[in-house]
Amino acid sequence: MDVWDRRKKFLVATDSIIVGREDTFQELKGKLTNSNSACKMICVVGEAGVGKTTICKKIYTDMRKEFTSAALVYVSNEPRVQDLLLEIAKQVGLEKEKRNEDLEVNLCSLLNENRCLIFLDDIWTTEAWDDLKNVIPMNSRNGSRIIITSRRTDVGRYIGGENSLNELKLLDKEKSWELFFKLMKSSSENTNEIFPSIELEDIAKMIVERCGGLPLAIVVAVGMLRQRRRNKHAWNEVLKILSTSTENNCSKILSLSYKDLPPDLRPFFLYFGLFPEDEEISVSDLTKAWIAEKLIRDDGNQNPDDIAAAKLEMLSDRNLIQVSMRNFDGSVKRCRIHDLLLVLCIETAKENNFFCTRHDIHSNSFSTLRRLTIDNTSQYSISNSKTPKLRTLFYFSNLEEEWSLIPNEIGNLSSLTYLKLSGKFERMPSTIRNLKKLVTLDASQALFDIFPRTIFRMKNLKHLLCFLDYRFEYNTSTILNVRDEVYLPNIETLYWVPGTILKASSLQKLSNLRELGLYEINDQLIDVISGKTPILEKLQHLHLNTPELKRLNLSHYDHLAKLSLVLSRDFQCTLDTIEFPPNLIYLNLQDMIFTEDPMKILKELPSLEILSLFYCTYSNSIALDFSGANSFPELQVLEFDGTEIPELIVDQTGMPKLCKFVCYQKHLNVPDRLREIMVEP
Repeated sequence: MDVWDRRKKFLVATDSIIVGREDTFQELKGKLTNSNSACKMICVVGEAGVGKTTICKKIYTDMRKEFTSAALVYVSNEPRVQDLLLEIAKQVGLEKEKRNEDLEVNLCSLLNENRCLIFLDDIWTTEAWDDLKNVIPMNSRNGSRIIITSRRTDVGRYIGGENSLNELKLLDKEKSWELFFKLMKSSSENTNEIFPSIELEDIAKMIVERCGGLPLAIVVAVGMLRQRRRNKHAWNEVLKILSTSTENNCSKILSLSYKDLPPDLRPFFLYFGLFPEDEEISVSDLTKAWIAEKLIRDDGNQNPDDIAAAKLEMLSDRNLIQVSMRNFDGSVKRCRIHDLLLVLCIETAKENNFFCTRHDIHSNSFSTLRRLTIDNTSQYSISNSKTPKLRTLFYFSNLEEEWSLIPNEIGNLSSLTYLKLSGKFERMPSTIRNLKKLVTLDASQALFDIFPRTIFRMKNLKHLLCFLDYRFEYNTSTILNVRDEVYLPNIETLYWVPGTILKASSLQKLSNLRELGLYEINDQLIDVISGKTPILEKLQHLHLNTPELKRLNLSHYDHLAKLSLVLSRDFQCTLDTIEFPPNLIYLNLQDMIFTEDPMKILKELPSLEILSLFYCTYSNSIALDFSGANSFPELQVLEFDGTEIPELIVDQTGMPKLCKFVCYQKHLNVPDRLREIMVEP
């Protein structure tokens, strides 16, 4: 089976939403591409769901190759400016050191020195623009271009004036039907199968009419009809509900799309309401939360990741979520939910007491509350709560604000199984040890001034994700001050832990560990990991971030499929001292200095399917040789990013299964065979 089938299906549905907007698309793109044009910015405005993001994202995707660097960020209703600037800085390639020193000055300098394409999606207020405009290259002489979307015409006019303003209107009757028809056709091999009878086509046209020309409503209606039988009775049910409801057209369709979900799929959809607006949501985060809450059962019969993937594909097929990134095999990696559907999630969750947000917390709901999402601006206080059934807590803080406090009373949430923290906090209370039922603690996006050592002795914890990001001067090993050994007998996922904390004697006891991320690794740990007998027999993913790596033997780890090695750029590396696992599928090498061709070693890996090399340096003018009849027998994806890439030697016999070449470098002399399969990163 073609591993790209799922991805192709997704891309067809996404591209077809441009239907009815072709002229607008060409006009907007022309304004930005015309070198004689004074226009350096377009501001596209229009109501929610009209297709602003879709059309502008296609413009962005089509044009980004023409620029030195490009960035796309979602601003939203409650923007975190510092986070947005950091995200722009990452996307345009600002070095980590410069992101740490003086972010705004260094980013502004880089953007003004280069020809950049910047897409700021969904700006709600003039204040948000005022916070960003000093960094954005408005008057660049290098041909930079800016794309803005907003729901408010006055905001668009404030940002760029009348010349940049472009209003996206509702589709007319003809274009609405064209969009509906092409979306339906994308799910059917035979066009005649779409409407087996004239009566069915007439019903479809009446449903489209109820959508009022709003593309989002049409897309969701198509997703709903795809799940029903192609007969008059089934489609008439949809039409009848749309015709009798007193809600506005879009609300009717969105509400009906939820009611049309199978009961067992509804909680998975509602779960998206726990995340902030315009958040790119990690499938890994979702899966861990669903397992912790027992929405997905990890009973050993079926892989929980496969179950989660199936649920997400069902929601994607119904057009209720937007897939923003897919893995190389086509499965969903990151996803988002449209603002209007997010509102539906929150309102429906409130009606069903599925979860609460900071906007609708009332004391009478505490006794039955199971899920809660709050931030540090909320009036809600954990210390005053009486939530005996609370199982999931999302706690968001703003990196731009003062250090937030997590109250000691968090330890009283005796039923809590999943805790996600994001932002900047003074400390993690030591009372966290009282959460005996806690399965997942995700602090991967949280900065702590103090982090308790008791976290490493929570016996029932299965997933612990700690913070690691070099943009802050933050050293976990000195802050934790751990004296006792790590004791996590049930742990399956552990990121990121310094070698100064995780002693070799403790590591040997983590018998259930499947994913491990380590940094500041010492020789003793390497020796234990490299022993003749694997100390972690169930290990599947290993990530090592260390200044140097003189030796490593993973040849006995039969289940280890994914390996990531990140070294210091000051350390010259040779792969001769590394013995790779026999069934390795994915390999990421980052920040390495190679004095000889690493492909001499890597081309022999029998099962390797994905190879990524990021920010590596190649001295002595070496070439990377991928040629040879027995080279990379299973490799399907080759990916480069970072520093200058040397000569690539490719023939027709090496890499016989290669189907995708991803390269972030501009002006690279790519061999013809790779250019034929080169795709946008």
